[in-house]
Amino acid sequence: MDMSKGIVQRMLKRMLSWDIRRILITVFLLALTPRVVITMLDPHPPSAHWDVAHDVLIARNLSQGHGFANEPGHPTAYRYPLLPGVLSLFFRTLGERYIPFLLFQSLLGALVASMIAWLGYKAGGNILAYVAGILVAINPELVSYSRMMLSETIFSFLLCTVAVVSMQILSKEKVVPFFVLGVILGIATLCRPVAIIWGVLLAAILLFQNKHRLKKRMVLAVTLIAGCLLPVIPWLARNQIVMSSPVFATSGGITFWLFGHNNALHSDETTRVPEEYARVNREVDPKSYFTVTGGDPARMTPIYNMEPRYQAYSFEQSVVDRLSGLDEIAADRELKTMAFEYIRSHPLQTLRHSVSSVFCSFVYTEMGGRMNVIITLIMPFLLLGIYNLWRSSKQLALVILSSLTSMLIVYFIFFANHRFRVPYQPFLMLAGASGLIAAVKGNLSKTQKILFFGWMTVSVLINSFILFGDPTG
Repeated sequence: MDMSKGIVQRMLKRMLSWDIRRILITVFLLALTPRVVITMLDPHPPSAHWDVAHDVLIARNLSQGHGFANEPGHPTAYRYPLLPGVLSLFFRTLGERYIPFLLFQSLLGALVASMIAWLGYKAGGNILAYVAGILVAINPELVSYSRMMLSETIFSFLLCTVAVVSMQILSKEKVVPFFVLGVILGIATLCRPVAIIWGVLLAAILLFQNKHRLKKRMVLAVTLIAGCLLPVIPWLARNQIVMSSPVFATSGGITFWLFGHNNALHSDETTRVPEEYARVNREVDPKSYFTVTGGDPARMTPIYNMEPRYQAYSFEQSVVDRLSGLDEIAADRELKTMAFEYIRSHPLQTLRHSVSSVFCSFVYTEMGGRMNVIITLIMPFLLLGIYNLWRSSKQLALVILSSLTSMLIVYFIFFANHRFRVPYQPFLMLAGASGLIAAVKGNLSKTQKILFFGWMTVSVLINSFILFGDPTG
């Protein structure tokens, strides 16, 4: 027993003495292996998820030269453009095969773990690099999403890329690197528009830094925002030309109204829904489709041609009447109007919903209500870890905090959804790992103890639903 313990201790000591390149390679391989294995053994088919089916359908039309459309002659702006665009490149090059794209996502997921390890190294040396990188590498939810054609993995990769680049340039004065950083944020915005919020927050950090003259800070902040807008403007111009409105996406209205900003009742036998809705339900039968492995996404085209009205048509007559006959742009606009009407009429309920959504971003569970052992391990140490990051690398702490703040803003405005948190989990792993290491080492200061035990109490209260409520959050 003593001999085996000594061997383990010598191995750990040797590994902690490795240079950062060997650590990054180790973390990369540790992350890549489970992602490739789960992708090859249990790939996620398009028919298993509404969003995947739509992205695949649009990617197919893009690869065939029909544009960003549900079908030839029926353009859409319902989906964010980056994922279908990247997927279409794979389809055009390799045919409509899903495994190559999923393996590409496995590679991106492994790079995310290595980037988090590098950030950990910058803030806390080899031990934080190991712990943070390994937590990302083996996080079951992050591993699982690499086998799905969803935006989480690509977006997480872009977020981590922004963090790594930010760490390299925030203290410098050259304009070009900040423009490049902005372009990366703009590309991330095409994946999920919340990235533009992070861009604004990073620009604000630049303005309030004292390392440069005010004029220089303003130039760098404006350059960053200009870079953010560069990839986005062509997409907005396309929508102005094709959809007659420079909207970013037409999914915002139904998302905003449907999840928490309405008090509409579901339809019943007295509701008179449009015939097109009834016909689509008869022909497509989405409940049947999403239980069939290998179903062709083209079967769902009639439903996607009705978005965003389709989901709202299952509600009471007043909702059906307001959306009947509207096109995609007008329906999106009307749903936003309906949501704001609800907010003005129910301010306290809306505020309670928003605050509850923010707290739900710190739950221990995944989308289906399953406990995530890695999140459960690190979440109690989150606030202590952010404090330690601030002490060791104020610049990294600002980058991580601004990113997580952009996530919380989305939770506050829209609703609590476990998927929104997935791309930000690597940053949570990094902060939590920093706090975990500090707690294990002991000798916490008074401030550290207050942060640790105070947040521990809050974390337990937030997650009390695990014992007394809905396990899905």
